[in-house]
Amino acid sequence: MELQKYVSEVVETLGGVVIPEEYALCQVLIPEDYKDYFQGQTDLILAFDFEVSQENPEAEFVTFGSYFLDQLLALASQKAKSTVRFVKIERLELANPLKKIQQSMPDEPGQMTITEERQVMGAWGMFQFKVYYISDQKEAASKEIWVDLLTDQVDHMIQEEQNRIIYQQAPLYNLPFPETFDFQHGFEVAMTNVRQQGEEEKNARLEEQTLQQDIDRIEEYYAELMEENKKRASRKGLKEEKKKDIEAKTNTIILERDKQLLDIKNKYDVQIEPALEHAILYCIPMIEYRVDIRFRREKQKKILYYNPITKQFAVQEAESAQTVST
Repeated sequence: MELQKYVSEVVETLGGVVIPEEYALCQVLIPEDYKDYFQGQTDLILAFDFEVSQENPEAEFVTFGSYFLDQLLALASQKAKSTVRFVKIERLELANPLKKIQQSMPDEPGQMTITEERQVMGAWGMFQFKVYYISDQKEAASKEIWVDLLTDQVDHMIQEEQNRIIYQQAPLYNLPFPETFDFQHGFEVAMTNVRQQGEEEKNARLEEQTLQQDIDRIEEYYAELMEENKKRASRKGLKEEKKKDIEAKTNTIILERDKQLLDIKNKYDVQIEPALEHAILYCIPMIEYRVDIRFRREKQKKILYYNPITKQFAVQEAESAQTVST
């Protein structure tokens, strides 16, 4: 049964256990972390056939529209490793586009003309990472990276405006992608960015004043021990054996000091290990504008994409400037 197979795969992917008991009947153990999705239950008997459910009244009948399946689908959507979301746009249009394009490029000289306008589908990858910072302790932080897959650029603006996104799991519009995109390359862009962020935070830790304060404290403490030992060694009438003991203690103090200094530096020398938790492909309708720009004897073409979520333009060079005859 395909439904039973799907439920089993989702439950096991979440870390649960599925124990088949007989035809269309199984015991399911839900991980404790997800019990709130199932009214606090972690141990359930599920039936995937109506007659089997009638024969086993303790079993919950799982079918389309049943409470268990709805909750499992919601959980699978939220915890999915990867999924696609189609963004709903109330009205995909832009008034006075030429004026707004000119305002978006205030440093662009020349006369602009829109030569073509069409609706297309943009693609963004949202990559959710768990970044582990490992030193003498292990800390973790979540980081979200959005990548415009048509430009392969990290897009902070769409991340800031993501609360304005309304989406569905089913396709909403029959719009073409303006060009092919590589989701794997988008992931590599996101991974590079999250590593860079981790390195910046690591360097910030190394520059923190507390590191130098810890080093000063250790060096001061062991300097006092060395000075005290030096005074003991300078006393008159010490036997040769006692002198050797004091000398050995001095060497021990030096070794302990160096070990403490190494430990404190290792504490701040953080190792960074990012791990992808899940990724979502967002398909957002956009308006594509092809624009000619004439300046003196040169003409260039640009392609601009208007994003209705951020209300911003993304610009692509269509072709390099060409000299035109007058």
